[in-house]
Amino acid sequence: MTEPDGQVATKEIQYRGYKSHISLNAETGLITSVLPTSGRAADNRQFPRLLAHDEAMGVNADTYAGDMAYDDTDLHYRLAQLGKHSALRLHAYRTQKKDGNKEVWRVLQATPEYQAGLAERYKIERKFGESKLWHRLGRCRYLGLWRYGSQAYLTALVLNLKRIVRLLTGVTFRTPARKGCRAALALP
Repeated sequence: MTEPDGQVATKEIQYRGYKSHISLNAETGLITSVLPTSGRAADNRQFPRLLAHDEAMGVNADTYAGDMAYDDTDLHYRLAQLGKHSALRLHAYRTQKKDGNKEVWRVLQATPEYQAGLAERYKIERKFGESKLWHRLGRCRYLGLWRYGSQAYLTALVLNLKRIVRLLTGVTFRTPARKGCRAALALP
């Protein structure tokens, strides 16, 4: 960087921003845990807190899925110790090693629970997309972790309320898709 006085200096640029770590029940589509953190917080360090909160709330999940940022040997081991299945997406370097340690990860990849967990992962991605597209969670409204946390919790609350209404009544909050313009302009 160039300083105002013209001197060239090297500075460490920290990532600015925030993340929401979310746990979702795949059967109901309801968000069970929300954990807002700064953008530089490692994802794999937040997973145990999400897991503990789900257990404290009585969430009875058998399989936990997540993206590659949650791939940590300790997390796979912790889930196995709790009698739960891991569907945390594995990094390619785990299964493409040239030593004998890759066999454990290949066995994990071949389990039906791992495959089913990855197949259900789109639901959390869809929830993130809805929160960013329709509820503006993609942009932090207020600065500060506490303020961002309020935005994340309120957004999760709204998403859950919409989902509860859908589960109980079948009513969605989307406008019905319009039929093509050809139907409106059809001439005799």
